[in-house]
Amino acid sequence: MRLFLATIILSLSLGACATPGSPKMGLYYTPRVENLEQILAAIEARKNTLEKHPAWLSLATQGFLIKNLLDLPESEYSKYQRYLDGGTLYIVVHPAYYVFFENHEPNTTVGDPVEALLKQVALTKDDQFLREQERALRDFLEITSTRKRLILLILPGDYKDFSGYTYRNAPDAYARYINSVTNSSESVLYLYSEQPFRGALSYESQQSLLHFLEAVSPKAIRIGGGYVGRCIEDFYRNLTTSVGEDKVTIAGEISAFSPEDLNGLDLNDFLKGGTLNISALKQVVTSKNIRGNSFKEFLRNYKNYIKKNKDASGQKG
Repeated sequence: MRLFLATIILSLSLGACATPGSPKMGLYYTPRVENLEQILAAIEARKNTLEKHPAWLSLATQGFLIKNLLDLPESEYSKYQRYLDGGTLYIVVHPAYYVFFENHEPNTTVGDPVEALLKQVALTKDDQFLREQERALRDFLEITSTRKRLILLILPGDYKDFSGYTYRNAPDAYARYINSVTNSSESVLYLYSEQPFRGALSYESQQSLLHFLEAVSPKAIRIGGGYVGRCIEDFYRNLTTSVGEDKVTIAGEISAFSPEDLNGLDLNDFLKGGTLNISALKQVVTSKNIRGNSFKEFLRNYKNYIKKNKDASGQKG
């Protein structure tokens, strides 16, 4: 039945690629991508046709339309090497955690809570920042999965039974979101974290990941998702204990901060004209100089951090 529905969905998707792309999609997508406009148009077409089809809507809340790494035989791991993005593997920890697990005002007027958040008029800078974080990650997942580049999602373990899951007593909105932004792409896989509120893996998942990394042999591993200094830090420490830090960086442009960590912070350096200052986020979060430290403290001392680096390099201003 799933294969039959998936065939219908694929035919709808392939026949709907002429719609112009949304001008808001791709705002934070910084890599230079060939045929980006066509990719954006295909994404928008899927949203306007495929993802409104009753068959897809039913299927999308029943489970994930991407593969669990644990379900793959190890003999197939090496096949995923062809999906590396110039040698890079992306790992996204707990995507959209704020919307589904910390925003306890569920949106019941539309089917996709993330899209609803992105359409809201944010009243405070904290709200703007949280909204734009979600936009940046949504764009990345949509575009990268459509390009068929290798992404491993670390999803909250046992999230459907977790008391913090906002949509626990409703159709599985989180599954629908993940299915929407990953587009049933064969280049996207997932694992569960051991706990829904921590980023570390179980021993079994950790071993499977290590064998997978050995098989695909990425030149670089870039980690995003949420939250910086929390679940991302859990996963980062979990991973680098086994593989070292040389290949691994945390990608500031696709990493989110907890609402609690924004309290008392001056966000002016990170939010310019209502949009994220990607350059500042990259400097603070991705910098090798802050690995293993408290990201919250580096945010609080951002100006001193930048000044110190300018002084060290002899820059003025």
